[in-house]
Amino acid sequence: MTIKPHASLTIIRPDEVAECWNGVISKGDVVNLYEALWDCVALYKAPRPEVSEEPCIGMDTVAGFWNRFTEDQQKLLNELAEDNAF
Repeated sequence: MTIKPHASLTIIRPDEVAECWNGVISKGDVVNLYEALWDCVALYKAPRPEVSEEPCIGMDTVAGFWNRFTEDQQKLLNELAEDNAF
């Protein structure tokens, strides 16, 4: 089964999800989602969040790192996207 990322995950970066979305740490029993999101930051092509606050819309999105997440993490990310949709 292929899980497709929620549409909002195509415009938000992993560090933003880790730090701003409700439920990343406490929702469900998916281990290390917070850490998995932050692991993506080292792979960013745009400036890292601690270097620049310039918007990098469409770059380094959660969907762009989708294959780095386990199936359980992908499911939880989609659930969180529904809960935290903007």
